[in-house]
Amino acid sequence: MTHNITSGLKMADPKYANLPGIDVDSPDVFESSDLPEAEQNLSNQPDESSSENVERININTDAAFKVFKGKTVTTGKTDFSDSVGKSRAIGYFADKTEYELAESGLKQETPQQKFQRLQHEMRELAEEVGKIKGAAQDSGAGETGSPVVLGKQLEYLQHQLADLHLEKVLGQEASLDLADPQGALKKRLLTELESFKPGSTADGKSKTPSSGAKDHVLYELYYRPEQAQFTKNAKVASLEERLERLESVVGKNLEKTTVLNVDTENKSLISAVATLNSKLSLLDASNTETVEARLNAVLQKMQQIAEKKAKEPQADPDKQQKITELYELAKKWEATAETLPQVVDRLISLKDLHEQALQFSQALTYLDTAQQEVKASIAEHTDMQKKLQASITENNAIIQKNVESIEKRLQALGKS
Repeated sequence: MTHNITSGLKMADPKYANLPGIDVDSPDVFESSDLPEAEQNLSNQPDESSSENVERININTDAAFKVFKGKTVTTGKTDFSDSVGKSRAIGYFADKTEYELAESGLKQETPQQKFQRLQHEMRELAEEVGKIKGAAQDSGAGETGSPVVLGKQLEYLQHQLADLHLEKVLGQEASLDLADPQGALKKRLLTELESFKPGSTADGKSKTPSSGAKDHVLYELYYRPEQAQFTKNAKVASLEERLERLESVVGKNLEKTTVLNVDTENKSLISAVATLNSKLSLLDASNTETVEARLNAVLQKMQQIAEKKAKEPQADPDKQQKITELYELAKKWEATAETLPQVVDRLISLKDLHEQALQFSQALTYLDTAQQEVKASIAEHTDMQKKLQASITENNAIIQKNVESIEKRLQALGKS
């Protein structure tokens, strides 16, 4: 058997390059003995690598490394003994932190696949929460409130997932193109509207009306009370925030609110803001000239008053101080004086009620006096009744003695 082997001496060892009688450029030929008879037919069998039944898969090492990066295999409970016992044999356990129902190679899930994955995860979470509740109840220690709260939140999530009505909206076999979801929904809506046109069928021919045919469009409205409650709570929170800002700006001091409501009829912030807006409108360029002219006239009058006051003799300082105190007191009670007419009207309207209350009080006093007199009379009659009962008892005893003595005399007379 002859084998041709390409010589690599020139590249392998350069010391043979210049030796005579060695041709380094031509292939080397070696002769060997024939194979044994048992191995002569091995070369005729087809190689497994060239067989059609063997599938060759090209593996990318970088992609495989990324897929299995961070993955772990638990070998602590591994059992391949295949023994006969109560416990089943356990193989390698790979902990998965991701749940994927989509086929391999799909980057995005359809809504139905997401829906099913969420159902699966929530079911497993419910089982885990149930186990935690059971362990907490058995042990009786630790915080038992957290599993209960988690269970309530889980029930709320399950209700939200059920309220989606995905099967009714998309159908059993419906799937949306996630690359263009709006376009897919538009096409679906147009298709449904086309199906409701009169005289149109799937084949484009007229359709005879039947009792089971749908000649109208049916709309279904789903109301979620928890969403309405969330909206209401959001509005209440917004209102509370606005009130808090108003309180921080205006404050809770009555003197500040009194200053704002001096020129208003009703004591409210809206009227105070309206009054401030009307005052701000007076600061326009068209009104400033008129205001300036009036201020100049007032200044002239003030100067005249100051000159007259300087010419007059000085007033008593004590009298001036009392006048100042009276002015401050009147200024302090100015806000209260505005409410006095309303208080007077209220008291006048309640005059009849007060008179009736006074009459009722007098009647109660008279009844109390009469009740005391009746009590005294009853006490006197009770004493008299006791005395009468005692005298009747004594007289009864005397009469009984007299009767007995008379009977004795009659018996004595009868014997004689």
